Amino acid sequence: MKNLNKLIFGLAISCLALEAQAQDPNFRMNQFNALMLNPAQAGSNSYSDISVLGITQWSSLPGAPKTAAFSGNFKMGESFGIGAVIMQDEVGPVNTFNVSINAAYHLKLSRKWKLAVGLKGIIGNTNVDLQGLQVVESDPDMAANLNSGIAYNAGYGFVLYSEKFYLGYSQPKVAKTTYLDRNMSLYVDGKGGHLGYIGTNLNMGRNWMWRPNLVARYIPTLPLIMDINSIFTSKAGLDLGTSYQLNSSVGVIVGYNIKKKFYVGYSYSYPLNQLSNVTVQTHEIGLRYMFNDKNSSYQGPRFFNN
Repeated sequence: MKNLNKLIFGLAISCLALEAQAQDPNFRMNQFNALMLNPAQAGSNSYSDISVLGITQWSSLPGAPKTAAFSGNFKMGESFGIGAVIMQDEVGPVNTFNVSINAAYHLKLSRKWKLAVGLKGIIGNTNVDLQGLQVVESDPDMAANLNSGIAYNAGYGFVLYSEKFYLGYSQPKVAKTTYLDRNMSLYVDGKGGHLGYIGTNLNMGRNWMWRPNLVARYIPTLPLIMDINSIFTSKAGLDLGTSYQLNSSVGVIVGYNIKKKFYVGYSYSYPLNQLSNVTVQTHEIGLRYMFNDKNSSYQGPRFFNN
């Protein structure tokens, strides 16, 4: 019985490790997720926007991941951008809430190229409900919940981009996550990893554009996480595409831009690993309102699939 309790405790800590190290939830529709990927994305579009994004993964499993995020990304003239993200995330017994403020400066390198440099500050709280887990025998390791208290963190990033191409790098969290009254260093390396991405916009005739992009996350002690998206966008504003996560899932992405003001997106993913034996339900939906579209002297790429 004692060993079974240890196993349950280990599973809970595994969820905690993924939460602490994986920086932010792994969305498929990265156009709604740009500020969480990299603070240098603040002000990178020709417009300002407000977005809402929600995802439920493996929804038929108890304790399956659920995430909701609300963000605002605001262009402040030709060279500056600011943004904010409010996020609530649940993974098994792990519940995280945080708020981040992002700022970026966009340096014009030449007539075709810009380099954006971004910083962000984060305030949040992580709670692990160990007492809510079902056990068959009392165990001192599970007698008290884990809580980070009010925790502060920071991140930074860079984006090099032209009208048709972008290349980004970030470390979304640089400080370690610690917990009140408990040393978890033997179980969790609470410091975040590194994230890189690349993408391009290619014209496919008069009416369509192809937008392939790749997002890779390197987290110490965990397998490499890599997302490959292939999106086709019509002149009328329709997005159709596929997503593939290395050794994990494959999915479809659909989106529509309504009168250059509202964008609605939906993604469905199907697991390629053993999870397909118990669940095939991962859904993601995003809504965006765009305003103050500026036809500036420099137009960057349409990042990701929006």
